Amino acid sequence: MGSENSDAAKSKKVKRTVLTGISTNVLVLGVVSLLTDMSSEMIYPIMPLFLTAIGASGLVIGLIEGASETTASLIKVFSGWYSDRYRMRKPFILGGYGASSLVKPLLYFATQPWHVLGLRITERVGKGVRSAPRDALIADSTDRGYRGRAFGFHKAMDSSGAVFGPLLVIPVLLAAATVTADTYRMIFLVSAIPALVAVFIILMFVREKESEGGSKLGLFFSEVRHLGRPFYLILIVVMTFYIGEISYAFFILRASDAGTSIAGLDVDISVILLYVLYNVVFVVFAILSGDLSDRWGRKPIIAVSFIVFALAGLTMAIADLLPLLILGFVLFGVYKGSSEGVLKAYVTDVAPKRLRGTALGAFHTSVGLVMLPGGLVAGLLWDSSLGPAGTFTYGAMMAVVALVLLIVIAPGKDVQVN
Repeated sequence: MGSENSDAAKSKKVKRTVLTGISTNVLVLGVVSLLTDMSSEMIYPIMPLFLTAIGASGLVIGLIEGASETTASLIKVFSGWYSDRYRMRKPFILGGYGASSLVKPLLYFATQPWHVLGLRITERVGKGVRSAPRDALIADSTDRGYRGRAFGFHKAMDSSGAVFGPLLVIPVLLAAATVTADTYRMIFLVSAIPALVAVFIILMFVREKESEGGSKLGLFFSEVRHLGRPFYLILIVVMTFYIGEISYAFFILRASDAGTSIAGLDVDISVILLYVLYNVVFVVFAILSGDLSDRWGRKPIIAVSFIVFALAGLTMAIADLLPLLILGFVLFGVYKGSSEGVLKAYVTDVAPKRLRGTALGAFHTSVGLVMLPGGLVAGLLWDSSLGPAGTFTYGAMMAVVALVLLIVIAPGKDVQVN
């Protein structure tokens, strides 16, 4: 009888429910990301349209996207390292989200593309400060066997905000007799509200994980060499892939240039609906892929995501009709959902525990460093005689190269070092 009760208890213990492995910190940070992304995604799908309205070319849009992400990423490695060095995550998380929230309403005053560049860079600085410490706190708060699920849950909550944010924009666009740059500016102001609520939630409910002690970290450059060979092999693969990852902005421009109309709706609204579709798919596959990566390993899931992105690029290269555009946005959502959380889990699997924030920061920084030249290449191809087909074919080709590297040099199975 005792043995049967013990077996039943064990069976009950390993049974997975929707929130199994999701700690309070992960849940709260998920809500924070939902609100913050709702705010950001009221802006992002209209940003390429706003930039076009104030005179930006494809090259300028690529420069703004690449430069803003690169700036954020340069900061991430140092914020991650500092959060490891002083064994504190919350101050970086609070400060980063707070800075981004305060900058967004200032987009109302932008009248030139370089104004947007400056504000986007400033807003991304906040993201650079918060991202690695937040991801490290998620890993700190989660058992290794549920890490893929935790990161997948967080990305799903983040992208749920990307569903609700654009949907809030649609009534504003419908109410406007004529959509102008001033219409977009009003949306920028409203977007600050959920972001500020998210900052309050961090202040009240996010908790530091108790440190396990140990010696204080040394200087930055003396510590990064201890991240280990498996980590750096993954980094090579990631950098190769992201130099060819095509920004969401070009997906939006592709749909806009094609004159997309869904059920007779205005082109701007139809494009936003496609963007919402992409994020719905993202949410579904972020949860599914994170859970599968805990069971099957990270590498197979990442390999599939690279293949899906290549297919999305090839689809968008020839997409001039609504069915192909829908397929392209769906594939883009599958790729994003299958890759982002799983890559972070992969990094935390192979990095030393004491350097978890540093590793995640180095990962984010490396991605950002290659996104600037990648964005410029994508923009130049867009403005060239090759046009959108050249931009998306370039992305597909780089995904194939990264897939080969993943198969050949990345760790063949998850390496646990902590």
